[in-house]
Amino acid sequence: MRRSHSHSWILVTAMIAVQFLLTPLSQSQGGGGQVTVTPTADKVIAWSAAGGGIEESLQPGESVITSGARGHTGFVQTSNRLLGFSSGLRQWREMSLGVEARIGRHQLLPFLILAHSNQQVYGFQETRGHWTALSLGPNEKVVQLRGHVAVAITNERALGFSTYTGGFFNIAWTPEERVLSVDGSQNGMVVRTSSRTVIFKSQSTGWTEVR
Repeated sequence: MRRSHSHSWILVTAMIAVQFLLTPLSQSQGGGGQVTVTPTADKVIAWSAAGGGIEESLQPGESVITSGARGHTGFVQTSNRLLGFSSGLRQWREMSLGVEARIGRHQLLPFLILAHSNQQVYGFQETRGHWTALSLGPNEKVVQLRGHVAVAITNERALGFSTYTGGFFNIAWTPEERVLSVDGSQNGMVVRTSSRTVIFKSQSTGWTEVR
């Protein structure tokens, strides 16, 4: 009996040690934990439940600034570009950054990535493995990023982005209009302003206004 207990303890300890050694640096969070992202010195690796690691080599002089994963989507921000990983397609896709682009916040969702710089707003759809970019106006600044259906709120408009429909869909604010609240679920986002309520649904191609 003593030998059996000792053997079991050694086996459990060995399993914990192996799990620790194989655990990548950036664990996925939420959404079923389908993807894990590991940055190394010269590449990034996405591990998905569907199979082994998918590598994306870093360019000479390129460095990883931040990385993460959630649900079926992986994300890496480097000094040169944004990288999105699609678990369904098992592919990395890139969005190059301009020389003067400075990335602000990003939001990582199970099927979407939303990020912004001082020049553009970026959206990644996991289901399509596709990045979309929309330029900001000269005096326009992003003040909020919200999800489940992703919405970027700027001082001039709201930008809706969904995994089901391609591209950004915007609604402009009037000069006197102020954003009071942003609420949502997996099916849509509701923005209340000082003069109206606007809704962006996950499968829509525009905003619906409710006065």
